[in-house]
Amino acid sequence: MKNKVNINPEAFAHSVIAGYTSNKEHLEAIAKDHLVLYLNAYFLAEKFNAMEERLAEKADSKDFKELMAKVLETKLF
Repeated sequence: MKNKVNINPEAFAHSVIAGYTSNKEHLEAIAKDHLVLYLNAYFLAEKFNAMEERLAEKADSKDFKELMAKVLETKLF
């Protein structure tokens, strides 16, 4: 798969928390909000990258290429 997408988990997590504003008043609560959001964003990006890698492996398989060729040959109308 030539157009495989790979997200940098650290950069993604930083960008997510950069646009986030906590509604908490205490500094520790604000920090916890940001930390939870950062970790969620980081691990979400890692999960996405793993899924994208599995999809790329399947897309390069002979069976998948044959299936896609048959799908493209099928006339729907």
